[in-house]
Amino acid sequence: MTAIDDIALQAERARIRRTKIDRVLIVVCTFIGFLAVWEIAGRLSNPLFFAPVSDVVREFWLSLLDPRGRLLNGLVETLSVLVPGFVIASVLGVALGVLMGRSNLGFQILDPYVTIFYNTPRVALIPLLLLWIGVGDPLKIVIVILAAIFPVSVNTMVGIRDVSAQFTEPARSMNATESQLLRKVILPATFPYVVAGIKLGLGRALTTVIVAEFFVSVSGLGGILQATSSSYQMAKMFAPVIILAAMGVAIDGLLTYLERSVLRRYRS
Repeated sequence: MTAIDDIALQAERARIRRTKIDRVLIVVCTFIGFLAVWEIAGRLSNPLFFAPVSDVVREFWLSLLDPRGRLLNGLVETLSVLVPGFVIASVLGVALGVLMGRSNLGFQILDPYVTIFYNTPRVALIPLLLLWIGVGDPLKIVIVILAAIFPVSVNTMVGIRDVSAQFTEPARSMNATESQLLRKVILPATFPYVVAGIKLGLGRALTTVIVAEFFVSVSGLGGILQATSSSYQMAKMFAPVIILAAMGVAIDGLLTYLERSVLRRYRS
């Protein structure tokens, strides 16, 4: 590497660092501004309908220190439904998307039903599922599965069908089997689609599990939300909302890191 190349490389690295710093500063400044507006609006509003961020933070901290552990117990109850349902939905969604993406017959048979259920509000199915399955965690797990499976399957199918022939034809020319083609070419190339579908499914799963806890059994974080909102405890109501938001951001960040790691390994 020549001296000019070394200078250019250092300049590029400096530019990337400045871009990252600018991005962090923008996020921090906008977040502080958002909290300031929230605090002012809360002070000027009726406390029965809106709470300032300082009261929310105080109540959230007190909820964490509560010796009864109601908030933490609610989180455990919600996760005990969300995690198995979301994992099952992700696995089945990828499998369904692969089937529809690689088989024209499978696509023709399944696509109408996937489209119907993808656009059907999950809340509308709760009374019917309640009659079939009954009250309890199995019902809520099924609701989470129905909420998350179709975004995953649709994105996976679209990704597989968008794989260019320039990726698959060289493997076919070397007599690669369908299994090898799927594992070593198609799935790595469509991994960003799969992760995007899982992220969309996660958002639907989080929303649906809270709705299920509202209507099916007053438990978990959804039960806390319902109890605090019905008694107009606005500051306390935001505690489970903060937990849900933090959980969604954490899982989204984990999925993004996994996506980058897999793509880095695939491209290398």
